[in-house]
Amino acid sequence: MSKASDLNDERDKLKDEIKRLETLDNNIVAPRLPSVKLEETRYDPPSDSALEDAARGELQDYKTNGEKTLRDKSKAEADALSAKRDAYASSRDDELAALGTSYESAVRATDADAIKRGLARSSVAAVNRGEIESEYLRKNADIAQTYGKKLSALDADIAALDGKLRAALDDFNLSYAVKLNGRLNELKAERAQKLDDITEYNNKIRAEQVKLDTERIKTESDLLTDAVDRERKASSLDKLSAENRDKIFKAVYEQMDGFLSGLTPDRARIEIRNHTYYREHLSDYYYKRLYEKYGE
Repeated sequence: MSKASDLNDERDKLKDEIKRLETLDNNIVAPRLPSVKLEETRYDPPSDSALEDAARGELQDYKTNGEKTLRDKSKAEADALSAKRDAYASSRDDELAALGTSYESAVRATDADAIKRGLARSSVAAVNRGEIESEYLRKNADIAQTYGKKLSALDADIAALDGKLRAALDDFNLSYAVKLNGRLNELKAERAQKLDDITEYNNKIRAEQVKLDTERIKTESDLLTDAVDRERKASSLDKLSAENRDKIFKAVYEQMDGFLSGLTPDRARIEIRNHTYYREHLSDYYYKRLYEKYGE
């Protein structure tokens, strides 16, 4: 019996029994007042797993949109690089085609001039043709080399995009993990605070309930005492023999003795010293016996 509420419950039982004993022979009905029951607040705190699910739910849009932004950016870069590569390839093909057309025109002009001059099969014509072809091949190689470098560089940039995207996603996921952990800690703190608030509120409610119950019991006891006193004044108890009155006091004494013996010595001493109830319901003889046993 270590809790105050348990002690109050046991004391209430004792008082009920004493009321029964005291009214047994005089037909006094013990008054019963309506009790007021205060409602405590119930709170089932969410588990850590539930809080983590809640935090993930709150950050789902952030995660989805963040990853989508990175992927969209990477795709835009890839599309831009691919478009640039296609433009370079198209320009290269156009320049090569233009160079080929120019070469064919130059060859036809040289052949026509050689025929006109009667040099179609001469070494001069062959030399002229060779010079034109050499110039064509040189320019063709220059175009191929120039655009080849540009296309290779673009191919390398395009190939690197996957790695850049993975690195960007890794960085984002690290940032997301930090944000998720921070929000989870906030939710745990909110849960702890709510538990503290609910506990504080319910403790106040319990204290108020004890106060109300104590006041009700005291009022019932006062009403019963008044009723007993009125009945005694009407000589109902006075009509009892000294032997019967002693029997009632003895029965009350035994009930009180049984109650106090269940307490620790210190608790019993405090109980009998702090409550006039014991004195009010015993004769001088039985109160002295009870006090000498527990109050000193």
